[in-house]
Amino acid sequence: MNRGWWIGAVLLLSAASSILLPKLAEVDSLLQTEHGVLETFIGGRDKVLDEDNLVDQLGSLPLMLSIDSAGWENNILSLDLKITSNDPDPEAIYKDMSKVISFAFQDTPNVNELLLRVIVEDKWLGSRRLLLAGDIRRTEWSRELQRELDSTANTPLSDRIKMGFRISESDLWKKQFISP
Repeated sequence: MNRGWWIGAVLLLSAASSILLPKLAEVDSLLQTEHGVLETFIGGRDKVLDEDNLVDQLGSLPLMLSIDSAGWENNILSLDLKITSNDPDPEAIYKDMSKVISFAFQDTPNVNELLLRVIVEDKWLGSRRLLLAGDIRRTEWSRELQRELDSTANTPLSDRIKMGFRISESDLWKKQFISP
């Protein structure tokens, strides 16, 4: 084959790819929008979490509850939120839980699992008691569950939220915060 044929083939292939590739990207974007998925890239928005920036990243969260302890290992974030004020309402606690979940799965690309606990400290006895515990996984997390948790008022969590986020409630939580 002669060289002219190869040059023509390369030019034809280049022209075809420059026309087809943007069309394919447009189709992909339309499919994502149609199915409710839309990925955007905003430079520097994703915070890759690691041991070096764990304290700074968590410290920047606007939480009502205080962070009692935090850990990072094998892409698993463990976090204990402690109630320090007198009798916060369940809605405020749910909102803080929602903020932490949002941080873990929307703001960071490398958290695969969040072990979240809400505890209360008995100052008279010097002991800590577990109120709520969640084992939230990126693969099971959804924006819909996130919105539902965020909009839960001073009522018990729905079974859907408990199942989706693997949340357990202690008897103390039910007696002190949920019972009328």
